[in-house]
Amino acid sequence: MGKGSRPAHRAKKRFPKLSLRDFLPVAGMLLLAAVLLFSASYPGRVFWNRLFLASGFGGAEEVSGLRIHVIDVGKADAILVQCGDHAGLIDAGAADGGDVVVDYLARQGVTSLDFVVMTHPDSDHIGGMAQVLREVPVKAFLQSEFALEADSLEYDALQRELDRGGFSRRALAQGDTFSLGEAVFTVLGPFREYEDTNNSSLVCRLEYQGFTALFCGDIEEEAELDYVKSGLDLSAGLLKVPHHGSASSCSKRFVEAVSPAYAVISVGPDRNELPRDKPLRRLEKAGAEIYRTDTDGTVVFSVEEGALTIETEK
Repeated sequence: MGKGSRPAHRAKKRFPKLSLRDFLPVAGMLLLAAVLLFSASYPGRVFWNRLFLASGFGGAEEVSGLRIHVIDVGKADAILVQCGDHAGLIDAGAADGGDVVVDYLARQGVTSLDFVVMTHPDSDHIGGMAQVLREVPVKAFLQSEFALEADSLEYDALQRELDRGGFSRRALAQGDTFSLGEAVFTVLGPFREYEDTNNSSLVCRLEYQGFTALFCGDIEEEAELDYVKSGLDLSAGLLKVPHHGSASSCSKRFVEAVSPAYAVISVGPDRNELPRDKPLRRLEKAGAEIYRTDTDGTVVFSVEEGALTIETEK
């Protein structure tokens, strides 16, 4: 440093002073992002639905009796059963039906499921099941003791969620029962091993205050005739028509044994053009009033104080 020169001074950096007014837009954006993320989650959807209900403008109603919701998920199966404060799900649609199912549960104010039932591992019955198990609290996973495995991405995804755990798993045998509030399900079969997944479907009969319903998965004529010959009580007021009303199901003897007052078919646009005419004619001849999700949308059967009401949501 030369004589007479002055030492260099570093200029001090001055940061602008930020007022509360400067933070408010950022905080507002963060809060909005948090609300949007919460609203997109399953608990968020349930919360907003319940808030809408409390406002008096609409939303889900409290369930005091039994309700069976055959959800419109195209040519696939997804059935929500509610009894009082309890709810259970039978199958969960195809892969593209996962959002449909969880959103429908949220709209009904379902915050948890007592059980999820896999009737059989075909993709149009389990495609949305992994998403349901991931997003909705589930107490138990139920399947047949004779359930076959499937070679599909949907089945692999379901197995990953099952391995994750967090709920009990139960393999049901013929004669077993399980409850949903006051509603009791009795397992009718399968009571032997079949080579295909359809005939291996879990078949359950529901009873509630004198009302009965039969859930058949996708059983076909081979299994249907086994049930008829077994001597089991197959009679039911409501039949969930097996295998989407295909020609291989709803055989004459089976329909006569069930003798349903009402029949519901979960079906949608498909190259197989389901339901077929012969099953429809057999059901009509048996005196059944037929509902179809492709023409009626979601069908809800409600039983309260011995009275049955039916609503469609197209």
